[in-house]
Amino acid sequence: MKLSPRERIIRVLKRRGDLDRIPWSFHFGASSAFTPGSYKKFVEYTKISDVNDYYQLEVRVAHSEEKEPQFHTSSSNFGLKMLPNGIKEDYFEPSLPQGTSMTSWGVCLIEWPDNPGSEQMIHPLANKNDLKAIEEYPIPGIDQDSFRIVQRRAQEIKSKGYISSAYCGSLYEWSHWLRGMETFMVDLLARPVFAQTLLQKVADFTYKFARAHAEAGVEILCFYDDYGMQSCLQINPSLWRKYLKPEWERIIGGLRSAYPDRYFFLHSCGNIEQIIPDLIQVGFDVLHPIQPECQDSERIIRQYGDRISFWGTISVQNTLPFGTVEDVDKEVKSRMDLARLIPSLIVAPSNTLGQEIPIQNIIAYTEACQKYCHVEC
Repeated sequence: MKLSPRERIIRVLKRRGDLDRIPWSFHFGASSAFTPGSYKKFVEYTKISDVNDYYQLEVRVAHSEEKEPQFHTSSSNFGLKMLPNGIKEDYFEPSLPQGTSMTSWGVCLIEWPDNPGSEQMIHPLANKNDLKAIEEYPIPGIDQDSFRIVQRRAQEIKSKGYISSAYCGSLYEWSHWLRGMETFMVDLLARPVFAQTLLQKVADFTYKFARAHAEAGVEILCFYDDYGMQSCLQINPSLWRKYLKPEWERIIGGLRSAYPDRYFFLHSCGNIEQIIPDLIQVGFDVLHPIQPECQDSERIIRQYGDRISFWGTISVQNTLPFGTVEDVDKEVKSRMDLARLIPSLIVAPSNTLGQEIPIQNIIAYTEACQKYCHVEC
């Protein structure tokens, strides 16, 4: 039985089994796992500039750039383009450092010179101590020209037998990027009206942004919201359930009602096991990354793999940067063996590929995926 790439991914997302091979990827959702440094090393070593076509990866990003972003940065458009919300440099006190860039939300970014693709943030609402400043803070727009580009790309991707994805926003991340993490955490406990007002604003835009992608024909709607630390959640699970869970229920419930054939992806780093049942309940179809350093990936997939699919699980903290080629091969084989038993896993790196990862281990990852992805292995 030969499946199209699109059919293969849908079988994994619906946990149907009967696969012709185990899907694997360099990406997660709508974002490349490469950082600028690791992508440069990979291309110089392999001469492969487009991993999608070379490795026939099943999921393709319906991006709005002239050329598809091949590595992860905060300014890349992995979907529709957001228009600036109108916040200018004069909004900030003190004045901004030279070389600062600004996102469509008015969040300022200062690039780390020794690690391109990573930035320090300046939060526009960090020092605003009145509710009115949050209520009146402007949201981004959505570029209609980019809508037509994404719509065309989604159609092309589907016509070629692949499945499309795009970045559709966040709740927690966008909120603390705007407010500052410490301030937002204090808001949740001491100024709940501030937190709810900001979350409502962000959630309303995320729903609008995701719905525009669904209307454009994108099939996998990808949300990015890091809730975890290495050993536990960043946020008390009771606070997550009180403030964030209802917004996700509203967003995914509304989208699924209007677009029942769409799939919902969540990237959330760290140990988030406490809320996996909640993520299933609100309607997510696939969860990334299930970092093996933070939780037992195999146990979690065995426990929840009949109710939600997974993407990731290959260690970027230990195995890829510090392991041997044999270690990489062994870890990929173990994940492929698990995916044959429980067909709800897309094998991929558990986060971005830092520039410290040896190129030999990246190559070992691709070779192991190609070697072990066949269902008869």
